[in-house]
Amino acid sequence: MAKTVVVIGGGVIGLACAYALTDAGCDVVVVESGVVAGGASKGNAGWITPSLATPLAAPGILTSGLRSALDPRGALVIRPSLDTAWLRWLWSFRQAARPEQFSAGIKALLEMTRRTMEELDAYRAAGVEFEMHRDGIIAVARDRSAFHWFDDTFAELARYGFEGDLVHMDGDEARAAEPALGDAVGAATRMTIDRHVDPESLVRGLAARVGRVIEGAPVTAIAQAGAGWRVRAGSESLVAEAVVVAAGTAAPALLSPFGVRLPIVGAKGYSITARGSGTAPSCALYLCEPKLGLSALDAGLRIAGFFELGRTDDAVDPARIRQLVDDTLPFLRDWRPEPGWESTGWAGFRPATPDSLPLIGEVPGRPGLYVAAGHGMLGFTLGPATGRAVAELVTSGGVPDWVAPFAVDRAQPG
Repeated sequence: MAKTVVVIGGGVIGLACAYALTDAGCDVVVVESGVVAGGASKGNAGWITPSLATPLAAPGILTSGLRSALDPRGALVIRPSLDTAWLRWLWSFRQAARPEQFSAGIKALLEMTRRTMEELDAYRAAGVEFEMHRDGIIAVARDRSAFHWFDDTFAELARYGFEGDLVHMDGDEARAAEPALGDAVGAATRMTIDRHVDPESLVRGLAARVGRVIEGAPVTAIAQAGAGWRVRAGSESLVAEAVVVAAGTAAPALLSPFGVRLPIVGAKGYSITARGSGTAPSCALYLCEPKLGLSALDAGLRIAGFFELGRTDDAVDPARIRQLVDDTLPFLRDWRPEPGWESTGWAGFRPATPDSLPLIGEVPGRPGLYVAAGHGMLGFTLGPATGRAVAELVTSGGVPDWVAPFAVDRAQPG
């Protein structure tokens, strides 16, 4: 008899879990408080990037990154707060920036990204319909000095057998590879293994393969019911043998009644998606100096960026949206967004942990209650692998070695 599972969350993590569980023979229901792909998945750049899957809490971040963290126009912004949970998170982030912690994080994330690439190919082979581009990501900069962090990161990845290739280019070679680039580009590196997807198309493609998806159903209660669980979501009362909480920044509140304190805070990001005139990029670009990601999608050019910690409002800041475009145009030859592009602005929260590793596993002392949350900026890079991990946890009861570093009760740094 099929195992019954309720998955809470209709973003990429929730639907990747639901798809993998369905594929493993489970009877799955997904509940989403809003609409599928309507949260952090909606405005995401959609990158699948093993080359950049590294912890944000890197050695030196406290001296290099935090110097500008109080600048409201910075790529990384920290807005001070006296909230005790936030202060605990920030202290743990500081501790996670130690070299040994960073190296262990890179190793754990690499094991995940390897499986994500396999899962993406399996999605396609199974007929899941979604938009995907396989031509890598080109990181560009005004000069090669902007790549110093890049070199250190790849040295760490190489230690653990990273399979990706790098193609270094000067400005002219970069413009030959991507004609949309302008004269300001003086150096570039193509990361050949990486891909990007239209995020909404992937989430909706997975949703189409899941038995039942209930939208507009906020969860008001999770409770044990005999040997299983009962979930109240909207007008629904669902009973299942297992529950997977994949609700992003909402996960801590859902699990707090069980005495679980998830170290997840919301990191606000922004994006626009616009068509334009001139030469549009044909591949994904990472702009090193402003730290922005550009994704060439069928719907237009998506520009995404910023990581604001300490913000709680979900309002779209017009100044930040304008900054996305203003910081991008110097790197492009002649592409300009069509009039009205400001209306395409989006803002949302990524669920961030202090050590940049997601929380994946069974809640201690609560058999059948699982968490898959805290993926930060790596939701699409880690989502397919997370789905496979959760399916193995739920159906086998064991914890694969490659999933162990993401345990819910792992000792947080500090």
